[in-house]
Amino acid sequence: MGLSADSATDRSCLIDTAVARYADRLREADNPLVLRPELWVSCEKQARQILGECIDTLHGEQTRVAAEAELTSMALGVQRSFDGVPPIDSVHAARLLFDVAVGTMTEASAHLPAEVALSRFLTAVHMLHQAIFTRVGAAAIGYESATLRDVGEASTARRHQLARDLHDHVGSSISLALRCLDLYEVERANGIASTRDRLADARQALRDVFGFTRSLVSGLRVDELREGLKEEIDAYSAAASDRPAEVRTRIDGDESWVPEQTRQELFLIVREALRNALAHARASRIDVHVSIFPDTVHATVADDGVGLPDRSDGEGTGLTAMRQRVAALGGELEVTGEPGHGTRVRLRVPLDGSGAGAR
Repeated sequence: MGLSADSATDRSCLIDTAVARYADRLREADNPLVLRPELWVSCEKQARQILGECIDTLHGEQTRVAAEAELTSMALGVQRSFDGVPPIDSVHAARLLFDVAVGTMTEASAHLPAEVALSRFLTAVHMLHQAIFTRVGAAAIGYESATLRDVGEASTARRHQLARDLHDHVGSSISLALRCLDLYEVERANGIASTRDRLADARQALRDVFGFTRSLVSGLRVDELREGLKEEIDAYSAAASDRPAEVRTRIDGDESWVPEQTRQELFLIVREALRNALAHARASRIDVHVSIFPDTVHATVADDGVGLPDRSDGEGTGLTAMRQRVAALGGELEVTGEPGHGTRVRLRVPLDGSGAGAR
């Protein structure tokens, strides 16, 4: 079914068909969200809202994620905790809805005029990312809050940790996925033959989000690094950059000297510094240098960009999260820079057992 006419009836039929497919996929997976009628009511309502936001976007309308989506999803996460719904079932349902929605929009966009079909489809996919992941993140917070309240473990430190994890894992990966899609659209519009498969990069970033969310709500440790630090940093910079800036990465020393948890935290800190440089510095060159010694790690991310802004409202979320991660490892972080003279982020983390990460 396509969007041959801009009518409420067409949109309603399109959503009905997609919801039916979604329910069938859930039944095939024996997911309790469709097998238990009292759970399906809220699940169907949320699916219809997400699909509606995407279909409206495909029509060319200016659409945003529903204002109440986060609060509603957080409350839904709490309720599913009370109902004994395993978190992995909610994550799996989100993945199935994503697949069904992309398939539906692909079919529908084929009926749009050729000159607007691609741009509207990409915009609708952007909306789908935001619509699902806004709700998944909020539901995860609600579920974990209910669980922590049940066992009496809710604490300020844990909430800060959760906020950092959501920013560094979910936020960064979604930002990367949207960046890849933007670059794909720009390169295609300008006839540029990119050396990167932007769509593959976007899909991998979204898989990382699902993997982390699954780990988060299941209480499992996320295996962030699949390769060495240099390979992971280079892969991120290649995917996130349209190459106005040359990124040079150098790793000195033996990574086996670094405990795995510390290595993962180090990558998140360096990646956030690199993300800031790529997004805001307008630099021509960014140098990433990590020196690993038996008892300490030193890392520097330096650019030749516009320098630090004169912020009177304090630091942003990303820099705050970086400082908290370094402090949790027992290390030190220094950020320097002047307007027009670039920015340098330096950090030092001990490997002698004095930091929480080393333990």
